[in-house]
This record gives sequence, structure tokens and C-alpha cells, in this order.
Amino acid sequence: MRRERKSVDLSLSLESYMTYALGTGPGGRTLSHLICSNDRAQNGRCQNVAQMACAQCGLVKYCSGHCQRQHWAKHRSDCESKLNQCTWQPNWVLEGRQPSFHCEGIAIQACDMKPNPSGLWGRIPGYDILRPSLNEGLAVSVYQNFKLCFAGANDIRNLMQTVNSLPNGYQGQCDILINDPDAVSANQSLVILYILLTDGPSIDEVAELALHLMYSSRLTEAGSAYVRRCVHMIYGDSARQSDMTFQRCFPTRGRGKLFSAQPSMAIKRPLEAFLSRYELPKAMRRMRDVLLDPSRVDDRHKILANLEPAHRLAHVYYWKTGVLAPFSLDLRPFTHPNRLAFSPLGSWLGKTDDISPLQSWNVSQAQATGLRHGVDSSGDIFGCLFFHIKQELREFIIRMKNFHVNIHHTQYDSRLLSKGISVGVLPSFVNASFDRIDLGGMADSGGSTGGGRATSLEDCLRDWVPLINRENPRSCLMMSFSKWSNEREAMKRDPLSSPEKVLEMLKRRCRNIPSLGPRLKKLLEQGMHSPSMIRLTQSLDAFIDTGPAFQEFLNSHDALGLGEGLGIRQRRRNRIHPKRFGVSMDAPPGQALPNLSKEEYYSLFTVGRADLLTRFVEFEPI
Repeated sequence: MRRERKSVDLSLSLESYMTYALGTGPGGRTLSHLICSNDRAQNGRCQNVAQMACAQCGLVKYCSGHCQRQHWAKHRSDCESKLNQCTWQPNWVLEGRQPSFHCEGIAIQACDMKPNPSGLWGRIPGYDILRPSLNEGLAVSVYQNFKLCFAGANDIRNLMQTVNSLPNGYQGQCDILINDPDAVSANQSLVILYILLTDGPSIDEVAELALHLMYSSRLTEAGSAYVRRCVHMIYGDSARQSDMTFQRCFPTRGRGKLFSAQPSMAIKRPLEAFLSRYELPKAMRRMRDVLLDPSRVDDRHKILANLEPAHRLAHVYYWKTGVLAPFSLDLRPFTHPNRLAFSPLGSWLGKTDDISPLQSWNVSQAQATGLRHGVDSSGDIFGCLFFHIKQELREFIIRMKNFHVNIHHTQYDSRLLSKGISVGVLPSFVNASFDRIDLGGMADSGGSTGGGRATSLEDCLRDWVPLINRENPRSCLMMSFSKWSNEREAMKRDPLSSPEKVLEMLKRRCRNIPSLGPRLKKLLEQGMHSPSMIRLTQSLDAFIDTGPAFQEFLNSHDALGLGEGLGIRQRRRNRIHPKRFGVSMDAPPGQALPNLSKEEYYSLFTVGRADLLTRFVEFEPI
């Protein structure tokens, strides 16, 4: 183990002398800590380590009081912004009118390429599907070979979290199948994986570049040029070839390989987007058309009203700049569009509820990482996320370098894929025995499996249960459901734009919560559309045990009976992911409701926007 660590340290030290200028900092350097925010020093930007945060906003930090005073003339407009005041109110309150809210999850512009149904960033924080400590055990799993399947992945977060959770010193071989039915996001993931895993720039450089490919709308000139080079390396002349299938095998920094297989037609539109030629101003206009659409100002203000003042300002700054980075970073070098986030003609591929990447990660963990890198989490929440994602990407690269992990990337209709695996189409999975199968939200109210076709819970079970490794008693098939409540009359979500429906919802949800009565009466005096009333309405599901209603939903689809016929059963206690957000894996068996501090609730549900009604279910072999 010590020898392994020495080799890692040596390779990392050698990489430090090699640079492709792909970093986020000045001159293309990478960022390891927060530097002083003063860009008005005598010799340009101060390069000292930041020590003291602005007491009013926490968004910027300085090395000294002198630098803070020198920078105040520039920082003042942000620090004294109305958004950074506790007295800030949404437009509908200031104008004395009823707010107009819209349904989430729709694109509002004509787009020449269909956006991913799950959005650019996803709404469920990434998770580890292996959880060796709660399943096979660390002592056994360190030597065990694993076969894992992400049947409906929309990005690489769960893959990354799972690899990062392999036991230290892992000696086995892990083969991971990551399938994305959506051609656009599948090829976005392929480009990102290629950049992360193949030899070339340093680990820090590719981690920062990949971070921007995932969550920024702009890249530096060097980053954009390197991405274009990688696209040519991946796809070559495949667009001109007549083969029905695009197949590639790429070496990685370690013993494993990166494989890709998909229909040749699937790469056509993504490749056009990756090699497009529109300029940055057009791309940024299209992005702002979605994120800052005037007709949806009330939707944005509903989100901002729940945030702490500095976090409000940070969100608006991110919407305007489109770059995930510390607040004080000079963004002038980001002069090129991130072509992975736009269509061939420059339309942004996000949707109205792609509010921020914070909804895709554990915000509390991101805040802790930010603090270790000198970022004030009370203000620069996106700076915290920058360092956290970089840390996770670095760990992923290092583990892929040191462990024997093969990644098999595919883009197929999940139903066709399951049948192909059953008949041995993929040689690495010829025995069709996965230790984990993650279906994600594939069965969520007829979600798409690819090709525009809807799937059902029954389809998912019949297709994938036969592929579980029955020789491993800890093997598991898991899925998540966010839309299940739409089928249960008592759990339906009502639009907040109707006072009558809001009152009815409050009455229905508060029947079993007598303690909310006095508080509700006080809030009603502020008006039905006050931010406080809306905040209460949105939080009521935290006080409801949705478990029984969810079991009724599963029973209505005969999930348990069908599963038993296929040789699986629902786990009484999940071993991979908690049954709902806000309830930890080590919670007592009887705990059905979130048990969080005010700060934890704010991080998870307000900043991270985790869905209170989303449920996770796991099945294991009988």
C-alpha cells in the first residue's frame, strides 16, 4: 500500500511540471486554494492566499485589510446589492399582485436538438451504488470482482461516486456498464470520460476542464481547443463511415479500458454540436433566454426568496456568467462556448428547472470541502461546489489509474440493451450477472428508455431482474421515483398560483400536524402569496410519512407480486440509498421523517432543492 502511494505521489509530482494551460486560474493555472480577491493591486491581481472574508457578504476574501480597502470600490456594487439585503422581496410582493408560476422542466425556446428529459444537471445528487461497508463488507469486497450496471444514466456522477467508494487498496476487477438512452447526454459523457481517463494533461487540469464541461457554459481558449482535439481523437472519420455501430476501445491512465458502443446514427447530431462554429455571444444569449426569461421572473424570485442574501446574489451571478468558479475569479479568459451544453445552432440544452449544479450534489459536503480550500460557505456557495467537484473528479481519476476498472459506455434503448446482454452481445457481461443494477428514474411514470418509447415498472422488472447475480446475496436492483405521487390523489402537487388550492393543500397536509395551526394563522395574516407562506407550503411534505402511500403505488403496479414471481423481493431496509431524502442510512428502523437541523434542511432542500416526495426502492434475490 505504501509503495502504491509512493508511485501515485511520484506521478503527480511529475505531472506538476507539465501543463496544457487548461486550469481555471490566471494563465491557465489550476486552483488549489482561494487567492486574494483584490485585482487592483499595484502589480495587477494580488496572488496571496485569501485569509479574511468580507463581513457583509462572504463572497470574496482578502489577504489583508489593505487589499480589502483597495478593492472596495469595485466590490461595493455587489456587496450593497438589493439581493444581498435581508429586506429583499420578490417582484410580485413589491407590485402587489398575484404571482404567476409555471410548471418546471420544460424548454422555452425552439431548439434544433432535443434536450435531455432529465435536464443538463439532474435533480438527484450523485450516489454510490456499491456501498461495500453495508453489503459485502470491506474485508471481502477489497478482493472481490464486481459487475455493475447503470442502465439509464444521464451523466457520470453515480459512476464517479461508485468508483470513489471502492475499498482502499482494491485488488479485484470491476467492470461497469454505463448506458444512456439519450444520444446527446451519452456522447457528452463519453467526451468527459475520455478527457478524464486518457493520458495527457495533469490530473488537476483535466479535473477542472471536466468540471466546466459538466457545469459551465463557457470555456477558455485552451480548454476549447483541447476539447475539439479530443472529439477528433474519439470520433475520427466515423461520421463518414458506413458501419451500423460506432465501437471504440481507449486505453486509460491505468490497467482498465474505456469502451464505447452505440448506433452510428446516434453520434451524428452530438458530433455536429461538438464541432459547431457559432460565437460565444450567441450562445450566452440563448442560455439567458432560458435562465433569465422575463415571463418566468416569479419562478426565479420564488427560489431566490428562500435563499440567504449572499446565496441569492451568488445564484444570480451564476445565471449571468454561466461559469462555475469562485465568485472573485476573473472570467475574462472564458471566451469560448462549451459546445457540449449547446445544440449545433447554439441553443442552450438546459431547461427552466436547471437552476444550478448545486441540485446535483451534496451541498453540506460541498460546503465542508470549500472551507478546507479557504472558501466562506456562508457566501461563495458556488466556489465551495467548484472545489468539491474538482476533488471528486481527482479522486475518480486516481482510482481509475490505480485500480483495475473497465468502463463500458453504451447508448441504446434500455429494453433492447437488456435483451442484448441476455444473449451475450457484450462479451464482458456474457454471464449476465450484475452485482448492482441501477435503473434510476426509468420506471417513473412511464419514463423513456430511449427512442421515444415509454417504459413501465413491469417492463423494468421483467427486463432487468434476470440479469441480477443470484450467487451474490447482496446483489441489488434499485430505482427512484419522483412522479409517483401524481397517481395518488391525496399526494398530488397543486400549483401555488391558486389561493383556493393552496388553502386546500394546507388543510389536507396539516390534519396530522396540530402544532402548525398557530404558525399557519400567523402566516395567513401576511397573505396567501407571501414568501413565508409559499415556503411553508413547499416544506409540508417533510412532515408527512409518504411510505404507506408509496407502497400503495407499488402495489397498484403489482411490483411485489411480479418481483416474487421473478425471484426477488423488496428490501425492508435499503442498503444503497435511503428511502427518502433527509433520512440517513443509519437512522433507526422506525424513523420515517427527516430529522435535520435548520442548517441541514436549508442545505439539502433549499439550496440543493432535493425533492421531498422522491422515493428510492431496492430489490434483492430471494
